[in-house]
Amino acid sequence: MPIFQSMNKKYSNAIEWVKENSYGIDSLSECGMDHFEFLEQVLKDKRIVWLGENGHGIAEHSLLKTSLINFLYHRMGFKVVAFESGLSECYSSNYIKDKLTVNELMSKSVFSLWKTEETLPLFQQIKENDDLKLIGFDFQPSSKESLLLDLLESIDINFTLEFKEHINKLDYMLIDWYRDIGKYKTIRKKFPKEIYTSFQKDKIVLFDLITQLDIELETWKEEFHRKGLHNPYIVFQKLLDNKRKFIDRLDAKHGDYLKFRDQIMAENIEWICNKLYPDEKIIIWAHNTHIYKNIQSLYSYKPMGSLMSPNLTSQSYYLGLFMYEGNAALNNGSVYELTKPPKKSLEDYMNHSPSPVSFLDFSCVLPNESNKWIFNKTIIMESGTIQQAITPAEQLDGVFFTKKVSPPRYI
Repeated sequence: MPIFQSMNKKYSNAIEWVKENSYGIDSLSECGMDHFEFLEQVLKDKRIVWLGENGHGIAEHSLLKTSLINFLYHRMGFKVVAFESGLSECYSSNYIKDKLTVNELMSKSVFSLWKTEETLPLFQQIKENDDLKLIGFDFQPSSKESLLLDLLESIDINFTLEFKEHINKLDYMLIDWYRDIGKYKTIRKKFPKEIYTSFQKDKIVLFDLITQLDIELETWKEEFHRKGLHNPYIVFQKLLDNKRKFIDRLDAKHGDYLKFRDQIMAENIEWICNKLYPDEKIIIWAHNTHIYKNIQSLYSYKPMGSLMSPNLTSQSYYLGLFMYEGNAALNNGSVYELTKPPKKSLEDYMNHSPSPVSFLDFSCVLPNESNKWIFNKTIIMESGTIQQAITPAEQLDGVFFTKKVSPPRYI
């Protein structure tokens, strides 16, 4: 057989294998819990499900993840949703969610990237169900308005006015510096000398403030525990630790900052799973590039998914989301068109599934001639535009694939 005929035969066999082994969903807008029943067997022994996305500005990914979480909550007992957003903002919002509208719960917790019509049903569900909890694992502030004071007011402890004032001062100084320094990081420019000098002075003030807050918090430790407030106490400890680390690295070089951020997010996820909610099943919402479980990033460091302890990795299912064509939004909201994936890319193989949305499990697949692309270096389209090579089975346990995507409807 001529070489090109042999290659075409292998390609055709790979396509047929994808068709035979993938599960399809005909409509995201009409899919219900029964459409995800195939996941019950796949996830039956897993405590942590990582939900990736191939970009933050994709309406269909948010719709899919919202429906998935509904299924995981009602059918499989997952009761914690951990977002790639501020630990402080998400925990505080969840703690006082009875006092917030759905829009407030969403706008004061997660980054504005997910303040969309597509995620609104998820936040409605979180608000209406006390046992469904929202938490964040990022050390960056994800809202311009801190709810820590509102959280303090909701806790049955008579905090001093000075403690509350210190908390308020700390949060607003952090948010201001995050905004000011972020302007230069966005365009990868060096900070002006006067900005750098001013920040170094405020660093000392902020470190002293956190030290004082740590000391003050310790004085209420017994009262927290006596009143059954163990989780709020350890959260306050963790928040102060996160804020100290955030201040320390805020002015670091872009690559160094990204590396440190993934390290802290990994530490926070370990803490959430082992300390804060040790008996709960947990869903993690993040970008694909953060959840890869065995990779070095473009900046030559491991993302948080690759930094997990062996114990948590064994309890995890890493689920990436990919797309083929259409339009998506950048983090600043501007819309861009996806680039057509090359032949024999992950997106190309998955695009031959007959359904508009499909799922393919890697975790129980044995290598053969028809699926070796899963076990070899294969092109993926990062954000739908940039070619990268990964070994799918080494980085993920399965993928959801959407053929056509569109930008979110921001609120």
